[in-house]
Amino acid sequence: MKKSRWKSMYFDETLDCWIVNWGDQKGYKLRCGEWFELNLGYGKVLSCRLELGRDWYIITGSHEVRFYLKQNETYEVDL
Repeated sequence: MKKSRWKSMYFDETLDCWIVNWGDQKGYKLRCGEWFELNLGYGKVLSCRLELGRDWYIITGSHEVRFYLKQNETYEVDL
């Protein structure tokens, strides 16, 4: 069985940051300015950068379009 490149990204309220689950206990803490690919489903992928203003959001595209992340959601990403 082929291993998926996608990892779960979730918000940790106690650390106040997004974590990528690598299968270990710690996970990987994402920082502002880090790039990753976001799985949109149906073979669609969005290359984006993580940023923090009042809330966490991603920036994507040549026009730097912004989308806010929902802290109660889990996203599939590839670093």
